[in-house]
Amino acid sequence: MGSLREYETVFILHPNLDETRVEEEIEGVRQVILGASGEIVQVDRWGRRKLAYEIRKLNEGIYTLLRFRAEAGVLQDLERRYRLREDVLRHLTVVAQGPIVESAPRRIEAAVATEGAEGAVDGESPQPEASVTAPAMPETTSSSGDAPAESAGDPEFHP
Repeated sequence: MGSLREYETVFILHPNLDETRVEEEIEGVRQVILGASGEIVQVDRWGRRKLAYEIRKLNEGIYTLLRFRAEAGVLQDLERRYRLREDVLRHLTVVAQGPIVESAPRRIEAAVATEGAEGAVDGESPQPEASVTAPAMPETTSSSGDAPAESAGDPEFHP
């Protein structure tokens, strides 16, 4: 038996599923993991949430996060199960990094609820918003290395 790695998998279910069907889907994922000699570390049901973008003409879904330890071979089994289930709208499985933390949605909701009038969260001083700028594009050179290559944004450039 190989070494166990820790993974996190998040999947979004169709919002019209009743509680029984949601439990069946979660249990199905658990059985795939346990059937591959894995172990479940944490099951975190985030519940019904608004989607970042429309999927199959739907604006919301039922989110679930599972953290587990298993061999890498279980990932193919999970992927296959997700693809075969019509009620799974999206899924993502990654290698877990860092300690187990409280559910992100609940942390954010708690922070918003406890935010003071001056913008401090839980007694911390407010942090200025960081501005996000695009990184500078490196200058490219032509194949001869003599002069800079034409820019793809240049209307005169024709590859």
